[in-house]
Amino acid sequence: MAEYSGFFPSYNGDRRYFTSFFAEYFSDFISNGIYPNPSTQCQVLANNDMTVTLKPGNAYINGYRYKNDSDKSLTIETADGVLKRIDRIVLRYTVLDREIKSYVKKGAFASTPVAPSLQRDADMWELGVADIYVSNGAVSISQANITDLRLNNNYCGIVHGVIDQVDTTTIFNQFQAWYLERTNQATTDIATMLSAFQSSFNAWFANIQDILDENTAGNLLNLINDLIARMTAAETAIENHTADIAALDARLDLKERLLTSTIPTNGWSGTTPYTIAITVPGLTDSRPDINPILSATLATARLEKEAWNTIGYIDCTANTMTVTCLEEIPTTAINVELVGG
Repeated sequence: MAEYSGFFPSYNGDRRYFTSFFAEYFSDFISNGIYPNPSTQCQVLANNDMTVTLKPGNAYINGYRYKNDSDKSLTIETADGVLKRIDRIVLRYTVLDREIKSYVKKGAFASTPVAPSLQRDADMWELGVADIYVSNGAVSISQANITDLRLNNNYCGIVHGVIDQVDTTTIFNQFQAWYLERTNQATTDIATMLSAFQSSFNAWFANIQDILDENTAGNLLNLINDLIARMTAAETAIENHTADIAALDARLDLKERLLTSTIPTNGWSGTTPYTIAITVPGLTDSRPDINPILSATLATARLEKEAWNTIGYIDCTANTMTVTCLEEIPTTAINVELVGG
């Protein structure tokens, strides 16, 4: 057993601190993950060949910083002719090498493949930023073959602090700009259709005046039927755009939703894996982002962070959040927020 403290002034070199002491200190209140702004940080993009590109970005692992300042090409090994596999792009902190670098973790060949597990122990700690599906006989990787893991807290997540949490304003503004663009386009399309309908009606009316002079009832009936068909087509098109706008409204409402709950220290099942079902009124099965709300008090925040590390995974269904701990249950209650629940 030993006691550690710092940081104190050094006199004649009697108070020197290792880099590991600084890293451990910072890891107490800055969580592992990638930085969220801009949204392309450490994103993995396809090159439509057997390589992918890791975009520039910053990350944080166990108190150590990672920075990639330019596009980095990563090679995906040749596909098997019969079996498939899933490779995982990771940011790996290696204790012995004293570095954080990006790697491609090759998956095992299988008819139903699974991605390789992340290594997280005293020798190495990995963040998973993307999974690459390599089909049998594949000669290129498309964007559809890439699963982005950056916002999944089980594999990566985004960097959080004790007091200042992630600012989602930029992400929200990007979504809102896209929403306004779609609704403006729908409004323009409707206006264009109505204008075309009005022009067509005016031309028809001018023409019918000449026809009525001859009192041709048959021609008049045909023109009326044609007009009804055009009106029906215009109404259908308008209704289709209305449905699109309603769907966009529902998606925007889901993005704005924010629920909160608490993961307690008691009430868990008696054997491992330990589980507890927590009622969260209004929760859906929409896979919300779940993040801890750490205390502004440093000592309490450390306990909450340690408790959060015991959580294995969380499943969400209607009005219920089921939490699973694989080895031990938290000894400190954890307040959480559910974004987009």
